[in-house]
Amino acid sequence: MVSYVDVPKPAAFPASKVPDTLSAGEVVAISQSFVDRFNSAVESEDPAAFDALFAPDDSFWRDTISFTSDFRSIGKPNIQQAASDRLRVAKAHGAKLSLTPEPTIEKPFEDVSFIQAFFTFSCAIGSAIGIVKLIPGPAEDYVAWILFTTLDGVDGFPEHAGPTRIRGQHNSTKSYDEILSEKTENSDPEVIIVGGGHNGLEIAARLGAMGVKALVIDTYKRVGDNWRLRYKSLSLHDPVYSNHLAYFPFSATWPVFTPSGKLANFLEYYADAMELSVWTETSIVTSDTYFDESKKEWFVTVSRKGVPHTFKVSHLVLATGIGGGHPKFPPPFKGQELFKKDIVHSAHHKDGKDWTGKTALVVGACTSGHDISLDFFNNGADVTMLQRSPTYVMSIENGVPTVNPYRENLDTWTVDLLSESSPKYVGRLFHKRYVPEIKAKDKELLAGLKKAGFQLYDGRDGCGFFINTNTRSGGYYYDTGASPRIISGDIKVKAGEIDHFTEDSVFFKDGSSLKPDVVVFATGYTGFKDTIKDILRDKYANSFKQFWDLDREGELFGTCRDVGIPNLYYVVGPLSGARFNSKIVALQIIAERKGVLGNRYSIEAQESGVLSKLVSV
Repeated sequence: MVSYVDVPKPAAFPASKVPDTLSAGEVVAISQSFVDRFNSAVESEDPAAFDALFAPDDSFWRDTISFTSDFRSIGKPNIQQAASDRLRVAKAHGAKLSLTPEPTIEKPFEDVSFIQAFFTFSCAIGSAIGIVKLIPGPAEDYVAWILFTTLDGVDGFPEHAGPTRIRGQHNSTKSYDEILSEKTENSDPEVIIVGGGHNGLEIAARLGAMGVKALVIDTYKRVGDNWRLRYKSLSLHDPVYSNHLAYFPFSATWPVFTPSGKLANFLEYYADAMELSVWTETSIVTSDTYFDESKKEWFVTVSRKGVPHTFKVSHLVLATGIGGGHPKFPPPFKGQELFKKDIVHSAHHKDGKDWTGKTALVVGACTSGHDISLDFFNNGADVTMLQRSPTYVMSIENGVPTVNPYRENLDTWTVDLLSESSPKYVGRLFHKRYVPEIKAKDKELLAGLKKAGFQLYDGRDGCGFFINTNTRSGGYYYDTGASPRIISGDIKVKAGEIDHFTEDSVFFKDGSSLKPDVVVFATGYTGFKDTIKDILRDKYANSFKQFWDLDREGELFGTCRDVGIPNLYYVVGPLSGARFNSKIVALQIIAERKGVLGNRYSIEAQESGVLSKLVSV
């Protein structure tokens, strides 16, 4: 058998549809039959039987950690080999159909339908969850279009939350503040997390709930300053019900769209309420931090307000933000050094009030470019946005309800699992359908933008923001108010490129010019490898694997998985993804500490066949 076949991106949804005539009882019976066949295949370690669970064409098995100790979206031609290599390792057993949520017929589009069912099982590492999307097969049985399996717990490390929360104590001889201060000041961590944003704090919370001590360090003065100190007009573009933090949802009175300062204060409160050990005004001392290969430990020295502290920990986690690296400028333009007015990066823009009555040029037409342009206009500046390439635009009102699966009163963790259950190349099929639907609703807005000279496109692969955000984290804008100002001419738009600067002017390649008082480059960041260089120096940066963008199976490179540096995880992503990612990273750390994670069954491992001889972890 060929060890690995590059599977083309699915071009269409399955032709098979679920009959509308099925009763709720029949849906449960079909789901139970699949779970029974799944259990039989994994317990008997029968690769052929496991492969037979799947539809013969364009079906997928997405696994996070439970079978592969990696993130994989395995296409049908590779499933039997993967099962042959990993069923003996994973030792999955005891699969049981879940009735909460109950199996249902899902019909996302008129011509697409499938039965969706949740189930639980156990594996060599611990507890696991499965979600299957079933379609009628060539025989009588229903088969998996998509099977999702994910680790949910590590044996011996229960997650103390909800019904399993810790008891607490009565009649303590110390005040709560004394106990908390001692815990923070006398920190003896097993894991150090660099970055006190939502990802870093949630990973610390997950580890703490499973009994592993983590110390979060951050260079800012206060938790939340990564949001608090950015431009004042910044707010989240995703609704509150998709942004709840692990264990701690926002209040029922929280606004749908969150101002950055409000989120900053909540993160500070979250760290306090979750009893997280956080050292602010603290940074790693690069020269005195290294991984000891013989002891399999990180020796980490940090400087806290100028005072050094050294720790031995099993793992280091970098949670330093989606930008990665340093603010990125284009290569210097001719004459740029002569320009006597201000040039700043969007990362350092603070307040449009500083430029009332002045002229501003914003270079870049994605989210930050729009937000900052609107900030300038709202504060009485004459602003021009320079658009160098087309942008995907959708309205908040029409776009977000279409593409965002989260809703008020839905169980957030259930939606998290469903959001993770499909490979991204299958998600691409959904978004190719969403884009024309949103465009039709946004017809007037998009026509106005086009008339104003704004360049639009449908996103990479015609998928709107979806592929863009997973490959370059840019190229799109959810309209929160800038688009109508572009249409009205209040925010001027110019397509093209800068040619050169003079002392007081910016000249463009079409020969026109502008005399701005400030130029803001909303042009992204240099890349995650620069963060590794800054924190851990060149030795580790040189072994750092590709990060971000999609691999051949549509999984994100690097984030939450092996990055080529031992016992180190690099985690980035939005609030909506942090709940799942924080848990899956915490589980991997605990499994590695326990010695049960085993070898990662990557694409390269499957190609080489190296792991096909493994019998157990």
